[in-house]
Amino acid sequence: MLSVQPVSEAGFAAMAEEWRMCLEASDANPLFMSWPWLYSWWETWSQVLGMELVLLGVFDQRGELVGIGPFCRRVLVTPGGVRVARLYMIGNAWRLAPTVRTEYCAIIARRGSEQAVTAALVPALEQLKWDEMISTDVPVDQLESLKVGRFYDQRGYRMIHRTEDVGIRINTTGRFDDWLAGLGKNTRLKAYNRRSYLKKQGELDFLDHEEGRDGDFFGRLNAFHMNRWGKPAFDREALRFHRLLLQRLHLCEGEPAMSLILYNEHCVSVLYDVVVRGCRYNLQAGYEEDFDPKVSLGYLHLGHAIEAAFSDGATSAYDLLAGNGKNQFYKSHFHGEAVHFSTFQVVRSPLLKALYRIQAASPLFMARGLSRRVGL
Repeated sequence: MLSVQPVSEAGFAAMAEEWRMCLEASDANPLFMSWPWLYSWWETWSQVLGMELVLLGVFDQRGELVGIGPFCRRVLVTPGGVRVARLYMIGNAWRLAPTVRTEYCAIIARRGSEQAVTAALVPALEQLKWDEMISTDVPVDQLESLKVGRFYDQRGYRMIHRTEDVGIRINTTGRFDDWLAGLGKNTRLKAYNRRSYLKKQGELDFLDHEEGRDGDFFGRLNAFHMNRWGKPAFDREALRFHRLLLQRLHLCEGEPAMSLILYNEHCVSVLYDVVVRGCRYNLQAGYEEDFDPKVSLGYLHLGHAIEAAFSDGATSAYDLLAGNGKNQFYKSHFHGEAVHFSTFQVVRSPLLKALYRIQAASPLFMARGLSRRVGL
């Protein structure tokens, strides 16, 4: 038999090792569902967003942690005066405020105990006070554990699918040359062959970032983004989050993989990756936009990072994650496996169910007007 117990904020702060052991024994994502990522998110945004912790630990008869329900709650009043108690997964604030994006969201459960952990969490969640529950960026292989609406069919709960997104994950256990040969001609040119062109024109160096030698990495990253997008990659809260994450990354057996491209001793590109348990994740990048019309620095830097992942015998995948580029879904060009994510909500408030039903049945212009007035 399993028991579900709420975890306090003090308990959350002190459970890094217990969380690590539970996560390692599960199939949940080792970075995004890790204690360093989720606790750093909570420490950064919980007070800013007015969140209440609803962290549920699932324990076996010996008192060992076998599952984690990483939730939080926010009560808000929409512009139309509708009071909504919304349950979120820690790591995202859907339609509330921009934060860093937490992908691969899931309930954490030890292998072999997935159904038992979910079965224990469902009645615990049902006893909580909430009108709707938001699940964001859930990978398709974890959907069943989070589609709690299927347990509530007899109660008339409503499930609304909001968005679908795609990421790309590259298997790096083979030979880099084979992967490179499988790329399209134009992608291979941009990701690798342009090295020769640049080396003929000047001095090209790919370097791991060193704080003492290279200065503030995030300062460079933000400067590149200001020039390209008109805003920094990371605002004040996001900078705090990433600095906290890097300090704690070793607690999930991770390490940073931040790199630079120097051309004629001038930094023209930065890449922010982290490596956790055999997977290298591409979190952010920035580069000099008007560098050379024949060279795509973003592709070139990714090509080098992917080659490094192939060369590292301990790394089995390079994850480009979800999200589109400025003009196209460039990640699909990198010959990787598509990872599908879903964002959906489970609604149990009769008023909200009625409003969403009206919204879904209305013409587009009326549905948009309802969304603006009511704030759905």
